Amino acid sequence: MRAFILPVLLAICITSSWGRQCTEPPPGAVIVKPNTNVAGEFSNLGEAVNALPADNTSQVVFVYPGTYVGQVNVSRAGPVTIMGYTKNTLDFTHNTVTLVHNASLATGAGSDDLTGTLRVLSNNVSLYNLDVRNDFGVAFSNGQAIALSTRGTASACMRAGCFLFISDDTQDTLYTNVGNHVYLKSYIEGAVDFIFGRHSIAYFEGNTIASKGAGCITASGRQLNDTGIYVFNENKIIAATDAFPNVTGNVFLGRPWGGLIFFLQLNKTIWSIWNPGDERTDFILFAEYNSFGPGVAHAHRANFSTGLTHEEAAQYTLASAVPDYAEWVDGAYLLPDVGGGL
Repeated sequence: MRAFILPVLLAICITSSWGRQCTEPPPGAVIVKPNTNVAGEFSNLGEAVNALPADNTSQVVFVYPGTYVGQVNVSRAGPVTIMGYTKNTLDFTHNTVTLVHNASLATGAGSDDLTGTLRVLSNNVSLYNLDVRNDFGVAFSNGQAIALSTRGTASACMRAGCFLFISDDTQDTLYTNVGNHVYLKSYIEGAVDFIFGRHSIAYFEGNTIASKGAGCITASGRQLNDTGIYVFNENKIIAATDAFPNVTGNVFLGRPWGGLIFFLQLNKTIWSIWNPGDERTDFILFAEYNSFGPGVAHAHRANFSTGLTHEEAAQYTLASAVPDYAEWVDGAYLLPDVGGGL
């Protein structure tokens, strides 16, 4: 089977009312700036987030250019928007804010989630114009090192915004754990199983997904009674600029980490079993429609995958995956045909 390659980076959305530039904080925003000595401002993003009021008010954190080291945990009850300074809100290559942390299971983090550089633990969180990285590197065992972990509670939706740049060098970059997530026009890079989760409904559109090493891009742990689903629409899959030599022809779109998966790839690529002798393909739906490009033009599809007709694919819109998306997704980052079929 032939497939494609990806690195992991995620870019977060900026509301259209701020235009193509985001160089000034909106009124009332909490300011984060390197080496600041101004009262009320912060030089550490984690400290700024922790200082937000513990109530249901909406809060905005504006981050000036720089590299910010350390884990960031977003867990307050009220809505939170974190936005980075940029002169072009629609292009992640113009991001000027980098969040970086070094942690993995090998360093004793305790769980995949606890390795995350940016951990979104509450509902109604939007991220814009940020480069989120875990720079742990490569390990022969326990190498899971997450850049972005998104999880809410079992009874509420986790709402993630769009436009991020997320990356790490190894396994498990983006953890879509619990809730409803939308990723738009972002960059996501990793090596193996770097988009993964079990309970979330995650919609990906207009993103660049870059693979650094041989293996699978996605791994869903969905079980029989779970509601998790991944829908990918109009994304571009590439090799990372610093990909390992074995990446060409050795990357698969996904494999079933759990025993059951519901996965739609609209306009994309190809599938793999979990492991020989432990295939985990009995209760899965790996479906695709209208994939194109040199990585898939002559590829052999797995016998457990499904090809969709135009009419079948048209059922899997953002509106069908996340019915309330219009209440919290920034429409400036959506493709023109979203919500109206394919």
